Amino acid sequence: MIDRLARFGVRQWLLVALVAASAVLLWFVGFAATRPADNRPKSPLTLMTSLPLIWSEGGIEADLAKDAAPHPAFARLRTLYDITPIDNLETWDPKSQHMLLLAQPRALAPRELVRLDNWVRQGGLVLILADPALQWGSLYPLGDKRRPLFTSMLSPLFAHWGLELVLPLEDEVPASMRKIGVFNIRTVTAGEWLPRASNAANRCAILAKGLLADCRIGKGRAILVADADLLDAAFWEGRGMRILTGKDEFANMAMLQALLTALRDNKGLDRDFVGK
Repeated sequence: MIDRLARFGVRQWLLVALVAASAVLLWFVGFAATRPADNRPKSPLTLMTSLPLIWSEGGIEADLAKDAAPHPAFARLRTLYDITPIDNLETWDPKSQHMLLLAQPRALAPRELVRLDNWVRQGGLVLILADPALQWGSLYPLGDKRRPLFTSMLSPLFAHWGLELVLPLEDEVPASMRKIGVFNIRTVTAGEWLPRASNAANRCAILAKGLLADCRIGKGRAILVADADLLDAAFWEGRGMRILTGKDEFANMAMLQALLTALRDNKGLDRDFVGK
């Protein structure tokens, strides 16, 4: 009798152990399926800018300080892309599948403009943030080379592509909130794209009331944004909203990321960026 009870106890213990092991295995499978794919390779992105995104204006001492941190916009992009900063398009060695982000870059030399145009025509992908009247705060006075470029100097390139960047003068309030399709953004003194003489080789669609232009240049593509202040964290982070929800107050960075995704995946801008 005692032997039978012992055998029954062993069987019961084995059954409980089997159920427990199955539960643990299912938990691991579910966790592996639902956790974010942090180990996936990031898309390569080349960045050229005069904005203090990578390095601060405080100099080497500030950048090497213990509490030093990159600009929030750069930090956000770095979570999604493998970023390579450059400062010269003549010496740049573009790799296959690399995208180029020009965020209010310095004035480019004629050879750099030619190389950029040729690269796009051969299949290059570029997102350009060009501001006609940048309001980004700076430690340096106007005219100082260390200060972010006040107005975009890429007009010859834009004219070659059949576009003109202008600053609308009818806005009484420089800072504004705008709805770009599904994105509510906030910026200041945004520009506008206007068409120039048509060129059959360049097809540019102007969207979002002139804020965006989507250009098919040869085998490549250029998406243009008539603003760069939208990267300034003061316009999109929102202290109160971030404390309450942990999210951005405005969708500036979400729109930028969506533009880069559309560029990378060759998707049109006729959905998310067109008013509903």
